[in-house]
Formats: sequence, structure tokens, C-alpha cells
Amino acid sequence: MPPPSVSRAVRVSVDADPVQLRSFALGRYARAHALLAGAGIAAAYATGDVAAVLTATVALGVALHVVGQRRLYRRSTSARREMETRYRTLVEQLPLITYIDSPYSADEKADFISPQIETILGYTQEEWFGDPDFYVDHLHPHDRERVRGLQRAARETGTPLEIEYRFLAKDGSYVWLSDSYTVVPDDTGTPWYTQGFALDVTARKQAEQDREALLAQAQLQNQRLLELDRVKDEFIALVSHELRTPLTSIRGYLELVVDDAETAQLPAEYREWLEVIGRNAERLLSLVEDLLISAQAHSGTLKLARTVIDAGAVVRECALACSPSAARRGITLECAAGNDLLVNADATRLAQVVDNLVSNALKFTPAGGRVELLASRHEDTIRIEVADTGTGIPAHEQDRLFDRFFRTERAQSEAVVGAGLGLSIAKAIIDAHGGRISFSSAENEGTTFTVELPAA
Repeated sequence: MPPPSVSRAVRVSVDADPVQLRSFALGRYARAHALLAGAGIAAAYATGDVAAVLTATVALGVALHVVGQRRLYRRSTSARREMETRYRTLVEQLPLITYIDSPYSADEKADFISPQIETILGYTQEEWFGDPDFYVDHLHPHDRERVRGLQRAARETGTPLEIEYRFLAKDGSYVWLSDSYTVVPDDTGTPWYTQGFALDVTARKQAEQDREALLAQAQLQNQRLLELDRVKDEFIALVSHELRTPLTSIRGYLELVVDDAETAQLPAEYREWLEVIGRNAERLLSLVEDLLISAQAHSGTLKLARTVIDAGAVVRECALACSPSAARRGITLECAAGNDLLVNADATRLAQVVDNLVSNALKFTPAGGRVELLASRHEDTIRIEVADTGTGIPAHEQDRLFDRFFRTERAQSEAVVGAGLGLSIAKAIIDAHGGRISFSSAENEGTTFTVELPAA
């Protein structure tokens, strides 16, 4: 490839501005020739010496033709030089290196290269032209064979070439060049010379490298975070499992003490303390169970004991279990569940989802409000809905509602009991069943959660 040089813009030849020259030749000089011929013929008839007159006429015509051609040559040469000057001025003002190699050169030695090589690469034109192998020797070693091979193929086929490579600058650094390379054929179609331009794209290449480095760093950090997340889930699962056993034992022995409290004639105050211990042990065991299920769901190891069950029966049992809590809060709990709403599901896990949704509805519905628990069939889908007239969920918090450990601002400010795991667990359970859980909510108007499961 020629050293960076003149763009593919110009192909100057001596027939530049042919229209002007042709119109000029057919004007003044055509008339002069015609007048000379007419005068010669008239003189021949007048003198009778036809041979001498015609010889003189031809001689004058040749002289006139030579004078005319010399004038035309001077004019065409002047026009060509003017065009070359304009083109060179334009080329030297462009922010890139333009080049043209020598016609029919085998080594692509440069015939022209713009002075921008000094601005971009630091070399003078004299340094460039002083060494026929200057271009090849200064290509980056890792790019040299690739670039030379592509350039040879382009010269053989006559096809344009767009290529990027590194070139050694005078200060010892490598400059990335984007080279647009065109082969110009002669009138027979044989490759005549190549021309093109090379643009400094070092800044773009550096930006691409920086972007790739940042992307690789981000991917590495993401992998580390995933690994930390996995370790965290394993730790939570391990701790939860280890805590569940002693808590179960504590609850069992506590129940024995409470059952024998009257026989042992324990004071009423002691019995109240035992009840507080029992409630907190139950709450702690529930939290441990939630942590364990959450870790299993997040790691993809959640196991389901699926059988064909009646979802309507699960909903009715949940409504019955939650009725005392609703009554204490002054909330109306209504249930409408059809029969034979068969689904292939884990009854315990499905009941856990419904209990969680109803429990949340009761927590965030003020006294005098209403909670509706519905179960019905819609074509091949069993639908369970929990709707309340409570405080609703602010729009800016709705996107995170199913995130683990997420608690709304209201739940935090009002110290509502919970660890922020219930809805994430509910979603994990429903997803594991191949179902879907969604909600709609408006602040201060209420919330409706919908669970959809494939009918059995």
C-alpha cells in the first residue's frame, strides 16, 4: 500500500477542459484555415501557377497549425497546472493524509503524499520519499502481514479497501490509521495506480479499548457479586437449618410447660411470660422458615411436593384461619371460592402464599375496611384474588415490591412486623408452579393481588 497520500479525487491528464479547447479550435483556427485555403485557390486561378500557389498555401497552413497547437498546448498546460494547484491546496487543508502511488509500481512506492504526515505522524515528506520501504517498515509488526496481504489482493482484483492498522510515529508511539484505499485502472482496465486517504483514529480506538476494559471489569465484578450472593444464600440456608432444630425443641418443651402450668400451680404472671416466649419463638421460627425458603428459591433448589388439590378448599381454610385476626382489627373478611378448582400444586406452599397475601392485606387495611378473598376458574386457569381497601402502594415503590428484604416506607415508618421476604417468597413459589402473580394498586385506595395457576 502506498504511504498515506492523495485522495481518490483527481486523475489529471493533458486533455483537461476538453470542451473549451475543442470549441476554441473549431472557432478562430478553423476560420483562419478556411480563409487561407480560399485565398490560395483564388490566387492559383488568378496567376495560373497552380502548383506554386498551392505549395505556398499548404506551407502557410502548416505554419498556422503549428502556431495554433503551441498556443493550445500552453493553454492546456496552464489549465492543468491551475487545477493541480487548486487540488493540492484543498488536499493539504484536509485533516488527513492523502496519497497516490507511482503508476504501475510493483512496490507501491509513493508518488505523492500530503504534508499532513508531519502533523499526524511526525515525519517530513523528505523522510518518507527517501526510503522506498518506509511505509512497510513502519507498519506495526502484528499488522504488517495482514495489511500487505489485503493490499495485494485489492490491487489484483481492483476492489476498494477499507482497513485499520497501527503505524509507528516519529515519537515512538503507534498511531491507529483508518485507510481508504482505491485502485485506479487505465484505459485497458489494468491497475494503474492506487490512491486514498488515511485518517487518525487513535482516539476512537483508545475509547473502544477503554470501553472493553470497563466492560470486562464490570463482568468480573458481576461474577464476584453473583458468587457473593450464592455464598450468602448458602450461609442463610445453613444458619436457618441450624436454628430451626433448637427452635422446634424450645417450642415443644414450652408447650409442655404451658400445658402443665395449672397443675404445677404457676402464678398467672409466669404463665403470661411463657405465652410471650411462645409467641416470640413462633415468630422466630417463622422467620427462619422464610429465610430458608428464600435461599432455596434464590438458588433454584426449592422443592415442591405437588399433588392434585382443590385451590378453593385452600382459600376457604385460609379465610377461616385469618378470620379471628380480621375481627380483632375491625376488618370485614369476605371469601368466595368455588368448588373443584383443581390444580397440580404443593398444598402447603400454596397455603403459605395465600396466608401471606391475606396477612399483608390485613396489616395495611385500617379498621372499618374490607378484604376480599376470591377463587374462580377462567378457562384453563385457576385464579386467586386478594383485594383490600387499605393504604395502597406508592407508584415509586411498586417496581421493587417482589424484591427480597424490600419493605415499603410506610411499613418501616409504622414499624409493621415483617422482614420483607413474604412477597418474594410468594412469587418464587408461584413461579415454581409455572404460574403468575401480579398486582394493581393505587395509593389510599387499596391493592389487589392476583395469582394464576394452570388448571389440572
